[in-house]
Amino acid sequence: MSVFQLSLKIMAATRRLTDLQRQLLQCLKDKGPGLLLELAVRVLKFPEDVQLPLRELLANGLVERQSVSGGQFGSEYYTLTAAGDRVLSLLNDPNFQQESQVAAPTPSDPRREEIDLLNKMADLAREKGNLDEAMDFYKKALDLTRELSASGG
Repeated sequence: MSVFQLSLKIMAATRRLTDLQRQLLQCLKDKGPGLLLELAVRVLKFPEDVQLPLRELLANGLVERQSVSGGQFGSEYYTLTAAGDRVLSLLNDPNFQQESQVAAPTPSDPRREEIDLLNKMADLAREKGNLDEAMDFYKKALDLTRELSASGG
């Protein structure tokens, strides 16, 4: 895998991280390796809330797990990998943060999408000469628009 491909993979993984996963990576960087219970305490969560996000970080190669014996509070010790460290550097880079905010898709309202679709269907019907059908689509779109406006959308 080339350096460019690896960089793209890291950027994609970085964008998919949840806030909790970002917190876990940051606490591993700031405070060092730890057991599941320690990591949960660091991010102010219960251990069961941290297990799945940690598994996903493991699967993405951002965190490593080592077994330890005789641990009273768990037998798995988690550490940050080099890839995890690169992801954190990227997350903390102001340029990446700014780019992520611009590139983040805004969730669309299904009602807005329905209005757009109704208007497109009306346009098509009008182009085909079906003016009555076009008028029906336009009226439905108008009704939905009024309903959306009334609800503050």
